[in-house]
Amino acid sequence: SGVRMGVVHVFGENGSRLSESESVGGFDASSTLFQFGYQFERQYLNQGRVQGLFEFIPTITGLEQGLFLPSLTTLHGLRDNKSGIEFAFGPTFGFTKVSEGYYEGGDWKRSNEWTDSIPNPNDMFTRIDSRGNVKLTAGFLFGAGFSIKSGDLNIPVNAFVVMQKKSFRAGISFGFNAKGK
Repeated sequence: SGVRMGVVHVFGENGSRLSESESVGGFDASSTLFQFGYQFERQYLNQGRVQGLFEFIPTITGLEQGLFLPSLTTLHGLRDNKSGIEFAFGPTFGFTKVSEGYYEGGDWKRSNEWTDSIPNPNDMFTRIDSRGNVKLTAGFLFGAGFSIKSGDLNIPVNAFVVMQKKSFRAGISFGFNAKGK
């Protein structure tokens, strides 16, 4: 268990929306964001060189961009006791603002912007939108890394990807913890 921090880059439609102007529902932010949090780890298997791990990681992303994007990730993983190499996978949940809307002439419009007396004939979509309502979102994380050991100090370094319906994120993180005797 210990502190975790790193950077994540958002690809796809959600990455594009982050950098768009707030006047059109974007977030006026970079699609590369800083993260920090804390990893709670519990070992549930230790056989020879292999440890089975359960990890619980609350994280906050985007504060440097004026955003507050909390998330919670739950992982199962395996670690080699000798080399420190590990991998893990599991669901991640977060909160973000979304709106229902449609495209008209290539422009995104929220559903409440339709003012005609006839029903809106456009296909409706839900996407992230800074003018929208907060919604729980989910993805699936795959991570791999290793730990550098210096006495009782461990420095885990990990690369990860998070897959979601309309985009994916990739990043690196590191942290530190000490194992007492």
